[in-house]
Amino acid sequence: MMRIRPTVAATLSIFVSLAACAATDRKDPLQIVDFGIYSQDRAAPELIATTDDIPATVGTVFGIRVVAASEHSGDYDFRWTFPEMQNPADGQVWTEMTGSREVNSDEPQAFLVRINNAWEAKPGPWTVQLSKEGRVVTEMTFTVSSAATGDD
Repeated sequence: MMRIRPTVAATLSIFVSLAACAATDRKDPLQIVDFGIYSQDRAAPELIATTDDIPATVGTVFGIRVVAASEHSGDYDFRWTFPEMQNPADGQVWTEMTGSREVNSDEPQAFLVRINNAWEAKPGPWTVQLSKEGRVVTEMTFTVSSAATGDD
């Protein structure tokens, strides 16, 4: 009986070590390079502040930039979800924005949103999800807070 316990302990130790190695060797398909508030330059947005707390102010641009591990380059679907907003001009209600974009390992790809109008400046959680073949591989939630002026 005494010999079994050390053997069991050694075997468990090996399995735990192998599991830990597998977890650290696993390569995520996408890596977030940076996130937060960006400049309004659509061609080459620059990170202004690393934060997930975003002011609900017209003109604010925020989101993430990602790169793909070389073997995972390709098209990814994106989905932004946000609090319900209604366009006063046409009455259309929005709670999400979706699309597809190529991500490769050569250069970071931006997944950003811009608050263009006062009716879009909705406080609450704004989440970006990137998925491949229906599986979410990267997700980040930002907290959009009311502007300092109190305008919602």
